[in-house]
Amino acid sequence: MLIGKRCCFTAVLATVLALIGDVTHGQSVPYRRSTLPQDHDYQKVLYKFMVSVTEQDATHGVTAKVEAQPCSQDPEYLYRNYLYSMTNQPLVGTKRGYPAVNSAAACYTLPLIEQPSGVYYTPAWPETLMSFIQWDYPGNPYRDNRALKFRAFMSAASNMMMFHDFAEQNDGKVPPPIRPDLHGYNPVFWAMPYPGFKDILPPEVQRAYETGLKQIGERIMSWGIRREGAGRDYIAPVGLIYIARAINDPDFTKRVAEHSRPLFTEPQYFHPAGYWDDRGGIDTGFSGTTNWFAAWTGLLTDWPFVTDSLSRVYRLRGHLLLPEPDGTATGPSHFNSRLGSPVNVDQWQWNGVRDSAAAMITDEAAHFINTPTDELLQRAPAARAAAFAFHLQENGVDMGKYLTTEELQAAKKMPMPWEIRVWMSYNFPASVNPAYELYRQDTWAHRQALEKSNSPLLKSPFLRGEHFIRAFEQDFVVTRQPGFAAILHSGPIGTQHSDDKKTLFAGPLGLGGGQLSAFWTPQTGSVLLGLRMGMSNDKSFDRLDDWRTWPMHSVIGITSAGKVFTSARNPQPVVESQLKANSATVSVNGPMMAMTVRKDPAPTDPAKVKDQMFDEPLAGRYDYARTFQIDDRGVSVESTVIGDGREVLTELYEVLPVYLRHAVTQSKAAPTAIEFQIGNDAGCWKPATEEYSEQVSAVKLTRFDGAVVVTFAQPQRVKLSPSDWKDGWLNSGAMSRNVLLDLLDSGDKSAVLNGAKKIAYRIEPAAK
Repeated sequence: MLIGKRCCFTAVLATVLALIGDVTHGQSVPYRRSTLPQDHDYQKVLYKFMVSVTEQDATHGVTAKVEAQPCSQDPEYLYRNYLYSMTNQPLVGTKRGYPAVNSAAACYTLPLIEQPSGVYYTPAWPETLMSFIQWDYPGNPYRDNRALKFRAFMSAASNMMMFHDFAEQNDGKVPPPIRPDLHGYNPVFWAMPYPGFKDILPPEVQRAYETGLKQIGERIMSWGIRREGAGRDYIAPVGLIYIARAINDPDFTKRVAEHSRPLFTEPQYFHPAGYWDDRGGIDTGFSGTTNWFAAWTGLLTDWPFVTDSLSRVYRLRGHLLLPEPDGTATGPSHFNSRLGSPVNVDQWQWNGVRDSAAAMITDEAAHFINTPTDELLQRAPAARAAAFAFHLQENGVDMGKYLTTEELQAAKKMPMPWEIRVWMSYNFPASVNPAYELYRQDTWAHRQALEKSNSPLLKSPFLRGEHFIRAFEQDFVVTRQPGFAAILHSGPIGTQHSDDKKTLFAGPLGLGGGQLSAFWTPQTGSVLLGLRMGMSNDKSFDRLDDWRTWPMHSVIGITSAGKVFTSARNPQPVVESQLKANSATVSVNGPMMAMTVRKDPAPTDPAKVKDQMFDEPLAGRYDYARTFQIDDRGVSVESTVIGDGREVLTELYEVLPVYLRHAVTQSKAAPTAIEFQIGNDAGCWKPATEEYSEQVSAVKLTRFDGAVVVTFAQPQRVKLSPSDWKDGWLNSGAMSRNVLLDLLDSGDKSAVLNGAKKIAYRIEPAAK
């Protein structure tokens, strides 16, 4: 898969493996038949017509090349083509796209589709081919080509019939090998291109095709919603809506809307704070995946509940993205259920296409995209022509092996026998560009109006020159004050249990409990920042042994028995908040929980036994309470830990996660300097080390052209974590270092905590 103009296939594959759980990329289920099914009347009608399709019908006869030509100068046309040029999709060639145009015409006839070894895919994906056929550009000699429409029809009809047959045979199995969250995209292959090739079909074949679409759509709705991962559940509505648009049945359309509505309105799927529920919490990484399909759904429909939810999502998203002084950006991710991606590196941005699609629906997405220059607009149609021309020059038959068009047509090579797969094509999940396909007229005019009025919506909320304190339900409080900004997270985090009928993971499903997720100033950028690395399907990159370095604003400790416990694993803290015009008080409290890693007791493959992480109570009881007070000068924090003295503790800390830099995008920037002030020696700062310093009255954090000072109400015993924390996965390059405030206060000796331990401090901007 190519992401836009950049190849990020390895990273995307890694995250998809986390997304799909126990189902692996390309998994096949034993299923072979040598003829297309004819069990339904609609299939018999389609089959009879398909028998009549000849090589001549599928021979396009075009010899001219796709090339740059003078074209319309209408700004809407140019901007739409600019969006079209932002991705390599739709692919009609190249090693990841079947050679739909250059392949032999015989590949689209039944003698090659039906073979003794199985029913074969045709070398075309109909929805991508139809997008190419319909591309309105003077340099496209294939526009409205009848033979290519036959290719699209034969590809779509054979695929649709096989999918229906496989579903009928397998969707009642436990666990089902065909599911709405893994295979709900399939109708896009057959329903999206149907209006484009409908004119080549006799009326009775049109009726049969629409009957098949409707029957499959009803079957998919009968599968319900899986709720195993937010990103997947939003795939099926896109496919169902394309069916509804193709068959134009008001009753079916209404049922699709009611089937989809819960995903955008019910708390078990969508939290009104503005995020898609992922195992009980938020995941800004996987939210990007959901945003892709939610924006697509929004462009396909006029459903107000989609517009509302997407607006809420992009509003929160904007308040979780913090600009850096050097023009880059970052944001917190500690609360994420599974991925370590902050908003700026969330999944499936597709070179800006997803957010451009969202910006057609809600102005809350306006500041996430860039307005192209006049030069880029003028070049856009020619750039898309160049991309298609390249596709048609590269006939990828096997990975890394290419044929000339003459060799390809002589070989009459079919891709492979039909099978159900998580990724039916290498184009998935972006086989077409919805921002182009569903472009809303006057989008460019609206963008220009925002530009001419210098709308604040074109800037980050933190750069609009406004001061605010905003609550996103009880989950987030975000403030921008004259000299700083801060993000508090007090919402729920994900949980898993050994009896879950879902994929179980090796790491914590979020680190929350009530934290200062970020403290930012215009001069320093993010100085305190809660992060995590996340996990793939079978491996956690947040290793429990590294708990001292986990960058999160939590209370965390370890017992003499080796149990790590923390306020960050309280899945649902008790929250009280009072917000005023320029101040706020937020209090959180609850029990601290231990984390334990166990081996999968019943692995599907004994050779691949996986770790699984669970929460468990301690022998004793430890409760915590935190109060955050925000005013126009800074943030005050008071943390209290109450223990019953039943267990011996060896370490107990209040953690301040100091963001150092992003070593990739900020390689020339100096990491944040961390200094301690000892006693009352004002202005005398000493470099912090991993050895304890006694009587520390303040911590100074210097970054870029500014500084932040943390001042303690009482001198503290403080040190740095043993090493820097470095993200080596999805946010690769992010670096942090924890300041550990000793709450046990026993001089490195084990001790019990019987009663309350309190610590208070103030965080404010300061001069460098």
